[in-house]
Amino acid sequence: MLKLSTILASAALAVTVAVAAQPAMPVASAAANGKTLVVPSADQAKGTVYYALTARDRQIYFESNAPLEDIKGQSNKVIGYAVLSQIRPGTIVAGEWHLPVSSMKTGIELRDEHLVGEDWLDAESHPNIIVQVRELKNAGQTKSSAAFSSYSGTIVADLTLHGVTRTIEIPESTVTVMPESDATRKVAKGDLMAIRSNFTVTLADYGVSHPVIGEKVAKDVEIDVSLYLSTLPPERQ
Repeated sequence: MLKLSTILASAALAVTVAVAAQPAMPVASAAANGKTLVVPSADQAKGTVYYALTARDRQIYFESNAPLEDIKGQSNKVIGYAVLSQIRPGTIVAGEWHLPVSSMKTGIELRDEHLVGEDWLDAESHPNIIVQVRELKNAGQTKSSAAFSSYSGTIVADLTLHGVTRTIEIPESTVTVMPESDATRKVAKGDLMAIRSNFTVTLADYGVSHPVIGEKVAKDVEIDVSLYLSTLPPERQ
């Protein structure tokens, strides 16, 4: 299988910037098959919808580097969509992704149990980490060929974690779009999109507190996002 990462431009490390709070957006519901989200009609009208390709390559990687312990984890269970503008090339105009907290694995089963527990991310009360894209601003083309076009810009999104929602900006996010071809069909059917971004989550900003934070768990957790999406939803792949 051809890896999409072999034809994507590398995304530079980006810094998360918190911005002033904006009116909350409604949260999309999961489709009946659980493989994607129901795209609101208002978002469908904004452009071309791409659906996250779930349960394939790693989508989320996180790293906590604390004085007494380094923790690395990942998930490939993100569901959701992104809407690409038909007017402004490479510009995402809407999108939403849900990361099930229970899907985050660190390689140690007991630690995973602690992660989802009430003292930490409390998966029972807050089962998903939710990202709702407001816009990709200042998007500019960085690379282009017959096979793909890459764009870089700042993702503005609402991040909901542990029941707390904050609007953030993630500079130097990369969006790569690929029209369907023999090469892309080895990965998935339909036109494809890849979204790459790196940002930092400060646990205290989302009401996550524990005596070991700062010693065994870092105050700031680094997040690496590698989402691959297709214009054909999962049930048509």
